[in-house]
Amino acid sequence: MKALVSLLFGALVGISGTFLHNSYRPFGLIVSLLALVLGLRLMRNMYRSKFLLSLFACGWIFIVVRASTLGNGGEVLIEANLYGNLLVFGGVGLLVIGLLQKIKN
Repeated sequence: MKALVSLLFGALVGISGTFLHNSYRPFGLIVSLLALVLGLRLMRNMYRSKFLLSLFACGWIFIVVRASTLGNGGEVLIEANLYGNLLVFGGVGLLVIGLLQKIKN
């Protein structure tokens, strides 16, 4: 159950970041990345497990990669502009930093 919650929570943070990053520039991007950091911290403090933290990261990455590719109608939700690139690469960087940090007991 914890694994499913971690995966779904990562996907929800990814969905919110996808829709928010390009609105109210640059505050939408800042809020999206802040939500990612807070989500990582919440998952780390709540479950204290690297496996569940990596499932959170997988959920976020799946949504962001899917939103960055062409859909059936040719739409792209995360464009290859400054804000889209900062969301994708900055988010992956934050995920790597969050996964490399030691979990304290």
